[in-house]
Parts: sequence; C-alpha cells; structure tokens
Amino acid sequence: MRAVIINGSARGAKGVTAKLGQALAQGLLRGGAQVDTLYAADMDIAPCTACLSCMHLHPGRCAQRDDMDLVVSFLQQSDLVVWASPVYTDTVSAQLKVVMDRCVCGMQPFLFSDATGMTRHPMVWRMPSKVMLISTCSFPEPVVFAPMIATIRDMAENFGGRCIAEFCVPGSLAIQMEPAVLEPHLALIAQAGEEVAREGRVRPGTLAAIKRPPFSVDRFRELAGRYEDWCRKRQAKAAEKRAKQN
Repeated sequence: MRAVIINGSARGAKGVTAKLGQALAQGLLRGGAQVDTLYAADMDIAPCTACLSCMHLHPGRCAQRDDMDLVVSFLQQSDLVVWASPVYTDTVSAQLKVVMDRCVCGMQPFLFSDATGMTRHPMVWRMPSKVMLISTCSFPEPVVFAPMIATIRDMAENFGGRCIAEFCVPGSLAIQMEPAVLEPHLALIAQAGEEVAREGRVRPGTLAAIKRPPFSVDRFRELAGRYEDWCRKRQAKAAEKRAKQN
C-alpha cells in the first residue's frame, strides 16, 4: 500500500493535527506501507479558476502550473489519501479546501449514474480508492466534526473512492494545556494505521476507542480555564504596551 497524508493545517508540521498525522504515518509504516506527507501551508497552490480547460481542452491536466502538480503526482500513485485538517468554521481549512477543489482536474465533463443512482463525473485518472480523515477541534463536543465528515465522505464518493475511517479528536484547546492527555490517542491511531496497512481497514474496537474523547466536558472546561487565564494576561500585557506607546 502507498499512502499520502495531505495536512491542511495552517501550522503545518506543528500543532495537534500534525501529531495525529505523524502517529498514523508511523502505524502505516509499521504495517509495511509507503507513506508520504505533504503540508499545504508550505505549498504554493492557487484556487481553482473554473476555466474548465481540464475538462474541455486538456483532459486531466489543470491549466495552472504550481505545487498542485506535485500533489496530483502523489494522488495518482497512492492507494490511500488521508485528508488532515483542524476544524475551521465547521469544515476543512482554506489551505486544504484549495487542494480538494483543484482535484476536479481529474474529472471528465461527461456524466453517469453510480450504483446508488447518484450522478457523477467519470475520471481521467484515478484518485486513491481509500480515503481517511484526521481532524481536531478546539471544542470538546464530537458533533462539531459532523459537517467536515460529511464533506470528506461525499468527496470520496464523487471521486470514485470510499472513506474507510475518520479520526477526529476534540478539545485541542485543552490538549495544548495538558499535552500528555493525547498520548493514548496517538498510540491508538498508530495501531489503526498498522491495521489499515495490513488489513485495509480499521478494526471496530480500535475505531471505537479512538472516537472516545480524551477527557470529559467538565475536565475540558477546567483545562480551558487555564487557557482563558493565559489569554487575559496576554491581552492585558498588549493593552499596557499600547498605552505606553500612546
């Protein structure tokens, strides 16, 4: 198996999203997979201009020349794509959405009905047949991930694939206050990666354990209180500095 993890976090290789992706990569490697990780924040990828030359003039090839060419080459060679992004206004980050939108260059302009009766575009080149999602969010409630999960699942089907698992860990705001709380989830995600590499799936027990939040809402609010105290001190310090400058 060959996998590509596309990390759309604005913080790139830093932050909770990157830690989750690194854990998954370690597990995939243990299972014998080849893994590549791309950080959208470090790449020059322009938004789709809707010129449709990829459909009408040069099938399968975007008219824009930028780092999306590299992304496409990895997608074409991979069996699994892992979309990784923190929740931004209820969905993926802008950095990742640009990459996702530009994947339309792999579609033909023609139409067909799939096995469920949904209208789809056939592909010029294949996207990875297996799709996964890695995400985190500041708030403690798992329901926050619902819009993003729906987007990733629908995109997978539109591009001829299937989302086999979502690893969504809530409460990143509090995790930053107590990083050790994330360690059990990192171990579970690594285990899941190994299972995917060896078996092509995440075992139900592993997935259920990953879906359990790392702490209760009450514990989250306790840790978040430390963050709020830090914010108040920082705001006060900045206000004091502005007052001196004036």
